[in-house]
Amino acid sequence: MKKLLSLALLACGAVMPSLAQTFVLDPRPVPETICPARPENMFTKVDAPESYLAAQRTGRKGTAASRIEVTYIGFTPEAQAAFQYAVDIWQSLLNSPVPIRVRATWTPLGTGVLGSAGTTALYTRVEGGTRSDVLYPVALAEKLAGRELNGSGLADINAQFSSTFNWYLGTDGKPGAGQYDLVSVVLHELGHGLGFQAGTTFSTTNSQGGYSEPPFNFATFIENEAGQLITDTRIFTNPSAALGTLYTSNALYFDSPLARSANNTASTEKRPKLYAPTSFSTGSSISHLDEATYAAGNENSLMSPQFGAAEAIHSPGPITMAIFNEIGWFNTAIRHTPLRDTEIAQNYVVNATVQSDGTVTPGSVKLTYSIDNGAATTVAMTSTGNGQYTATIPNPGLGKTVRYYITAADNETGRTYASPATTRRGVINQYQFFVGPDVVPPVVRHTAPFFILTTQLPYQITVNATDNIGVNSVVVEYNVNGVSRPNVTLTRQNDTTFVGSISTAAGAIVSGDVINYRIIANDVASIPNRTINPGAGLYTVRVVAIKPAQETYVNALNSDVQQDFIGEGFTITQPAGFTSPAINSDHPYKDGVGVDFESNIIYNLLVPIIVKNDPAQAVMRFDEIVLVEPSTATATFGSTGFFDYVIVEGSNDNGTTWKALAPGYNSRSNTAWLTRWNSATDADGNSTAVGTPDLYVGRTLNLSPTFAAGDVVRLRFRLFSDQLSHGWGWAIDNLAIQSVVTGVKEDVKAAGLTVYPNPSTGQFTVSANFAQPVKGLQVVVRNMLGQEVLRRDVPNGTRQVAVPVDLSGYAAGIYQISLGAGSEMVSRKVMVQK
Repeated sequence: MKKLLSLALLACGAVMPSLAQTFVLDPRPVPETICPARPENMFTKVDAPESYLAAQRTGRKGTAASRIEVTYIGFTPEAQAAFQYAVDIWQSLLNSPVPIRVRATWTPLGTGVLGSAGTTALYTRVEGGTRSDVLYPVALAEKLAGRELNGSGLADINAQFSSTFNWYLGTDGKPGAGQYDLVSVVLHELGHGLGFQAGTTFSTTNSQGGYSEPPFNFATFIENEAGQLITDTRIFTNPSAALGTLYTSNALYFDSPLARSANNTASTEKRPKLYAPTSFSTGSSISHLDEATYAAGNENSLMSPQFGAAEAIHSPGPITMAIFNEIGWFNTAIRHTPLRDTEIAQNYVVNATVQSDGTVTPGSVKLTYSIDNGAATTVAMTSTGNGQYTATIPNPGLGKTVRYYITAADNETGRTYASPATTRRGVINQYQFFVGPDVVPPVVRHTAPFFILTTQLPYQITVNATDNIGVNSVVVEYNVNGVSRPNVTLTRQNDTTFVGSISTAAGAIVSGDVINYRIIANDVASIPNRTINPGAGLYTVRVVAIKPAQETYVNALNSDVQQDFIGEGFTITQPAGFTSPAINSDHPYKDGVGVDFESNIIYNLLVPIIVKNDPAQAVMRFDEIVLVEPSTATATFGSTGFFDYVIVEGSNDNGTTWKALAPGYNSRSNTAWLTRWNSATDADGNSTAVGTPDLYVGRTLNLSPTFAAGDVVRLRFRLFSDQLSHGWGWAIDNLAIQSVVTGVKEDVKAAGLTVYPNPSTGQFTVSANFAQPVKGLQVVVRNMLGQEVLRRDVPNGTRQVAVPVDLSGYAAGIYQISLGAGSEMVSRKVMVQK
């Protein structure tokens, strides 16, 4: 089981930092919920909601403030039309100022699976959120924050739909016997991506249940028969057998005032019941409404776990919409820029913008503040129009700490919202600022590249600098090859970003030079506080140049004396147990880091390749070992469940864009690699298994048709890692690019490979006579277990090969002697006698 990522959140009653934050917890897609088919014909129909039908009658397909944009992959025109119909229904029900982007793939899925979907990222401590200590799917997080969070154009929801089912692709809700209504299934799966998902896990080995920490906002409303919240860690440890029992109890409910009011059932039980069968169903349990309670034909049956044939439901239903409203799709967002620390004692104006999906209750927008934890004072904020409100905190005097928060309510739900958001238990968080002499230095963040190309000069430096009262200046002190040059004062781009360039204006900078620098930031305090970054030493950046392009490149990778490669996280080295050097990642490679918990370690070939005209020759070959976190058994590259990976990429526009020569891969692509990865793991799910020479496997990649004949292509090796499991890493040996190795085996055969004397005491000669010189030849010796014990390059330009080999230090036995290039080898056996 992959370990859960734990994040230190604000404790109950804690104080928010002076600058509002939006925090990405886990950018990797969460496990998608699935929609299985059931074979029975239901012959039921639930019409589209009146809001959508009304929009259709007026010719308007969605509210002015909601837009869902879909990238269709593999869909037929008819399937796309049905999908878009479902999209239009959701658009008529949702309100978001940010486009909701969906990546939809039409592809064969597992047996009985109609579709699957999930969010592509999760966020917590979202400005405008209803709660501070929960996870929001990115589409909802962006609605709450009122802005893009995961980057413009990136998908918020990833969805897949089976291309092999007997679909009904009409939009009138009239599927026939044996047909499955695509509109209904798309509505259902988009519902999961929009937030109808609990984020729960279940271990079949010990029947323990668990959930992500912090929990999904949806999960924090789930309770058992007795009304106990499953996310209340004071009652249920996470994970635990107690949770596992609840997950299979058939007695879990979503409870909130809005959800209860929407449950139009004759039963006294008004809490909507969730699907929690006695046998846990991965991808379905807890993240659906109960199948039996909301059967086919029920107006609330859309988010039940299964769809039958001839079943059409074109409306989420009142319960699902109430749940959506509860988790944040109906919201009153309070947007406020927190006040900074200051050295000036004065009155402080607090401004806020209140944006509601309904109407703000008159007089409900209030400011509550306290001085040095004294008694709280609450004042009504004055409306200045267009959702703007203001109030004043009177001068507290010097040496004082001021804490405050803002609240507002809406008429439709009667809920009170706060900024900063309260915890899920309703505990108030507060902003704070200090009035008095400042002694806090700026916080400086900067990542220096390992190298820059001469074509990238001038070198632009970007620095993130923040301070509790404000940053005054950011300066770069630098030298080239140890010789100091004039300082560079960075220009402020916004409140936290500063940029500047190291150029050749103060002198030439050429390939082979080394730029050393440090960053000095000062704040605006009356007695300035200073931060030097790095705290010790200097950033060091190598300056390199791209070499002349060539058609053929062959390198046994025994060293990098020619400095053909550049990058960080890779070296050409010989690990323990290996008989020759190769390109090696760090062993083990590092987990992903940074704001998105992802890392890419890259090794660049500085020799561009001119793509040959003959596609059969436009190939690159190498031997490799890949002990990189395996994907799940059914995951494909780019989908949920495809975690760490390695990939080879090329660029024909000088590194501006990179194209994969083939999809990324990991340890699952080779049985021996996967077996080795799984042979030794630690408590956190990391593999501690070590690579050995017998794991080398040859790989051939085509430059064509990704690149056209004559293209000048730069190549690189890239290892991607997330923040969870890691292992030994990647090794690459015997690189041959567009080397005419096709036929080398025949050339070696014709050259008459011999080994003499044979038998021997361990000292013998490998001999062959070629009609013309052949480049890139190697002699490789393996024992009878297939383990490589020796590898030796044959000098280029040699027609008569006579390579002496000494195995006198090895055990007696039979060894395999191979001569050739890459995977094109001719072998002989030799007997070593002692």
